[in-house]
Amino acid sequence: MTLLVVALLALQALTPLERALQRGRRACATAALLELALLQERYQARQGRYARSLAELGRARTPDDQAAWPDGHRAWYRLRLSVRDATPDQSAGYDIVAEPEGRQRGDVCGSLRIDHLGRHQASVPDCW
Repeated sequence: MTLLVVALLALQALTPLERALQRGRRACATAALLELALLQERYQARQGRYARSLAELGRARTPDDQAAWPDGHRAWYRLRLSVRDATPDQSAGYDIVAEPEGRQRGDVCGSLRIDHLGRHQASVPDCW
């Protein structure tokens, strides 16, 4: 009985701690997205086009041109880049998405995104 009470108390203490850890990881992931957006803008200024892959930006770590963030050993997010070329109706642009991985999947905010116009969003409002 005593063991059950101790286990329940420990579980209640871990929930707020896990939420705080998720918030911290999310903040770090938004910083990573902002860094990639800056790298894209620098690349575009030097090359005249946006990089078509994370590898061109020096950030891909997987064969499918995705990056585990912060690293492959403890991935909290999977970073993906998609680029569109300019058309007569639309200018060139990009989207960078951070999809939660591992323990971060439990975060209510879900995916994070930034685009070439600096617009950012999360799966749930007010999470960026």
